[in-house]
Amino acid sequence: MQHLGMIAGAGEFPLLIARQAHEAGRPLPTVALSTQIAAALAPYCHTLAQYGPGQVTKILRELHRQGVKQVVIVGKVHKQFLFETPRLDFRALRLLRQLRDYRDGALFEAIQQEFAREGIEIVAQTRLLGHLLTPQGVLGMRRPSAREWDDIRYGFVQAKQVVALDIGQTLVVRHRTVLAVEAVEGTDAAIRRGCQLGRRGAVIVKVSRPQQDPRFDIPAVGPDTLREVIAGRARVLAVEAGRTLMLHRDDLVASANAHRVALVGVTPQMWEARGDRAKMI
Repeated sequence: MQHLGMIAGAGEFPLLIARQAHEAGRPLPTVALSTQIAAALAPYCHTLAQYGPGQVTKILRELHRQGVKQVVIVGKVHKQFLFETPRLDFRALRLLRQLRDYRDGALFEAIQQEFAREGIEIVAQTRLLGHLLTPQGVLGMRRPSAREWDDIRYGFVQAKQVVALDIGQTLVVRHRTVLAVEAVEGTDAAIRRGCQLGRRGAVIVKVSRPQQDPRFDIPAVGPDTLREVIAGRARVLAVEAGRTLMLHRDDLVASANAHRVALVGVTPQMWEARGDRAKMI
């Protein structure tokens, strides 16, 4: 951990890691990707710089200046910035011009190779956040109904096919009908859109990619996601167990209980198919 640094995107995960390092008295040189993130991290990071995600040269130069040999990239970096007149330095432009598309896998691989050329290894997010991985099973008081289990299984299978195409990780389902598929807008916006169509009773399913790279963009849910589930009057939030980070789990379970939402960590091994239906085991 002596030469570990952090690149911080949006959300609470960078703040959680910064607090842990601060409380342990462990230095964690950090580059924040926005002024808002930098302001939130400032009380916990003694070595903190702020650059935009398109300023690759300055980010690498700062990491070298701080003696960073390994870096964890944590927090959401919204890909929309690539389509909104972004500020890109020459190095970022060169990287993007080498790509045939802007799919997550291609972007991640290009970033990894560029950092490796500079002698900096990108390490898995689970190295610092592994304790937040979602356990398998029903996490709260409410268990899904038989119909909802069917929708969970159906949504899980369909989501795995969609995510294999490098589209999105979240589906909104009701009565084995896909109401919304997450695209570049993100999980919460997809939930909002799907629940407007499904009204009361929708099932939300979030999965990981088939070859999920633990160094980048591990699926995650937290209070904001659950608030969208509750506001949309959905009945179930099901996420892939062991491969999805869950922030503030105790608070999420308490809120799900209060609003009669089933909160579930699922894996393919939890069910066995019987005809057109599935029996949960």
